[in-house]
Amino acid sequence: MLKSAFLLVTLLGKSLGQEPLTISTTLPTPLPPPQTDEPTESPTAFPSAAPSISSAPTETCYNVEIGLIFDKYPDETRWEIVKGRRPSFQNNNAELVKESPFYDPKPPGNYRGASEKHIVCLPEGRYTFTIMDRERDGMCCRDGEGRYVVTYQSTGDMIAQGSEFGYFESTTFSVPYKQPDFKDNDADGRDDTTKNVYPPLVYPCDNKLGINVKTDDYGVETTFELWTRSNTEDYTDGTLVASGGPYTSDHEYNLSYCLNPGKYTFVLLDWACDGLSGTSVDGSYTLDVNGVEVYEGPQTWADEGQYYELVKLEFTNGIGDELKSGSSEARLNKEYGVFSMAFVTFSAMFMAWI
Repeated sequence: MLKSAFLLVTLLGKSLGQEPLTISTTLPTPLPPPQTDEPTESPTAFPSAAPSISSAPTETCYNVEIGLIFDKYPDETRWEIVKGRRPSFQNNNAELVKESPFYDPKPPGNYRGASEKHIVCLPEGRYTFTIMDRERDGMCCRDGEGRYVVTYQSTGDMIAQGSEFGYFESTTFSVPYKQPDFKDNDADGRDDTTKNVYPPLVYPCDNKLGINVKTDDYGVETTFELWTRSNTEDYTDGTLVASGGPYTSDHEYNLSYCLNPGKYTFVLLDWACDGLSGTSVDGSYTLDVNGVEVYEGPQTWADEGQYYELVKLEFTNGIGDELKSGSSEARLNKEYGVFSMAFVTFSAMFMAWI
């Protein structure tokens, strides 16, 4: 007998006064296809200066991407990569591999409140990345919401991320890079490396949510959150059960989570308020339930200045329940007609109202 998961999807923008797009569907549960994560081979362009790429290598090297979002004072921020475990200001003999200047907030740099990325190709070995703020107030949050992320470009794995760090923050890593196992030594509910939240394991997995994100050429701008839904209009009144990003650029991520029955809100956030529409590379994202795609997000959001997109989900498949397959239903509201949706139906009825 087929198991099924009931899904209610409501799409909301940040602006007020819009009618939601709602999908109510009962979907059969096929075996999920194997998930792969194919690497992106080459770096891409971005809106300010050209990325700093190390000179032509004479030995095999591995691309590491440094993504930055600046606060109001980018001229306070710089970073470096050295060989070994200690940054240059703690070790006069440190071998400096790559460093940035302080970033100019005025033309031609225009880094105030801007995003930036650099690609550095590192030979096999151990390195330390350090980001510094000479005013000792980090990149967030008194003077803007800046952040940084360091990623291993071929796999998209996160090496380090941060925003609030005082004078400096350092991370030692090796290349080739292997993502460490989940650790939460400070008991804050987040992975110590990625600073993301992961839901507890649910078995059997009768409510599997798939999140498939293809980043544009500003991966540092993109994050997502999954919340249990509260009774208020503010999704943050729920409980955060999963989060992801920021990411490497021009890379595909295929994630899946087994969830308890209940109501959830998926939130895709983009710091630049332009969705997944890039300068030279566009991104995309889809959501699937038990291996069946149920929503495809737009590259460009409906409202200029829209910071996030909400998708409301409801799973009613009880743990271990045997449910019959049923009909697929979709409701589209004309006032939200800027979004297009493809519906996959099975042997059951399909109905649409406009």
